[in-house]
Amino acid sequence: MDWLEYDEVPLAELPDWAQGEDEVLDGKPYAIRVCQEGLAFVRGRKASAVRWADVLVPVKLDYPARLLVSAARKPPRAPWFDVGGGDVEKVERVLRTRLEALEHRGYRQRRHRGTPRMPAEQVLSAVLGFEPLPGAVEIPVATPSLTKSSAIGAGVGAFTFGLYGLALGPVGIAVAAGVGAVSGGAFMGGLELMRKRSARRVLVLTPDAFVAGLDGKQVRAVPWDQVGKFSSGLDISGVDALEVFNRDHEVIARVAAHFFGAPLDVIIAVAEAYRERASAD
Repeated sequence: MDWLEYDEVPLAELPDWAQGEDEVLDGKPYAIRVCQEGLAFVRGRKASAVRWADVLVPVKLDYPARLLVSAARKPPRAPWFDVGGGDVEKVERVLRTRLEALEHRGYRQRRHRGTPRMPAEQVLSAVLGFEPLPGAVEIPVATPSLTKSSAIGAGVGAFTFGLYGLALGPVGIAVAAGVGAVSGGAFMGGLELMRKRSARRVLVLTPDAFVAGLDGKQVRAVPWDQVGKFSSGLDISGVDALEVFNRDHEVIARVAAHFFGAPLDVIIAVAEAYRERASAD
């Protein structure tokens, strides 16, 4: 498994198979080209090309109606394309029909790896060092949005600077509050942007192993041949959690659902699809 070769590239750089289309569907924020070999997700002047065999799993969300098309996208991109728009149901039908045809023909079954598997210790070292591992994806951690962080910073800054402006009367308060709002918003927005770039993962899936414990628990890498399944459960405090079982049906990792920046059922579907693909390689 490797990362998508063409992901958010200029339109002219798409492969030949993704330049044409059978039809174009509304998948806001994307215009989705349906091609013989896969889908092209076009957004403005950039686009991503995803062959049918590159799709890990489509995950349907009902409220609002959306479809997450999961694929191995290079971090820090989320491992899916979030599709909405008026044609979302048609996009799902087309995708599932093509994937069923692939499964029937055996195109997504076991393949021979060209390189030996990387030891778990080496995987862990690379993940902790933020080193690139081709094919690895990161499940995004739940963080405040950039807009929310900026708004909070602006409010705090306006209040703090406004206090200093009391000595200058109403005009001083207004000016100081304005300066504080701009400064605070920029500061908090900058911090959130840095956080998203450097620490936005709670679970890392690589072609050789998955890494758990990034939520502050025991950090470790577990080879895929020791992983039985990803499932839902409860943590020690009784809240919803992702549970990872080994081949003997024992829990080897558990992560509370609130750490994830997506619904738990989405995380489970993506992790299970990735496990099955990595285990078959």
